[in-house]
Amino acid sequence: MRYFLIIFSIIFLLGCVPHSDNPITTPGEEKIDSSIFGTWFWKDENESGYIHIGLDEESKLLRLLMLDFERDGEIEISEFSGHTSLLEGNRYLNLKWVRPAQDKITGYMFIKYVVSASSLGIALMDSNIVETAIKKGSLKGKVEKDAGSSSVRITEGQEKLRKFILRKDKDIFPEMKYVKKLELPNKRSEQTP
Repeated sequence: MRYFLIIFSIIFLLGCVPHSDNPITTPGEEKIDSSIFGTWFWKDENESGYIHIGLDEESKLLRLLMLDFERDGEIEISEFSGHTSLLEGNRYLNLKWVRPAQDKITGYMFIKYVVSASSLGIALMDSNIVETAIKKGSLKGKVEKDAGSSSVRITEGQEKLRKFILRKDKDIFPEMKYVKKLELPNKRSEQTP
């Protein structure tokens, strides 16, 4: 799990996660997938953490908080806002950074997900596939590289973006990593006789 979280943090912080000017679907167009609500966690020898997902009361959008506890006691917090999209049975998150503030990632990040009663699978976009598509002209966008980082920005309209994602889904989201659902104790079982 540590490998997943390191990659997750690095690609977001270095700006090499593809981001899009347009979401897969427009916020409010579909009902938010409530199966993703809850607290999900991971634990390994060097760190543990939680992903809390629920609705923001004011905006009615998803609110996702990720808390990462390092072995040395350091804590990192990331917050995102967004919504879910369903395309031909595949589920995606459309997320925007809330905090820490980002300069390079200004649009939507797409994450494919699967939910079961006990786990949440998350697949991050492969920036190399998206970058190649942009360079070949099969997807509108911009690729900018500077010392140590790159920025892949998708500018394609929603309809063509959806078609691209459906056509290339398995290549774009190659690896699913899983976090477990946190089950809180039942109040009745906490009561002593």
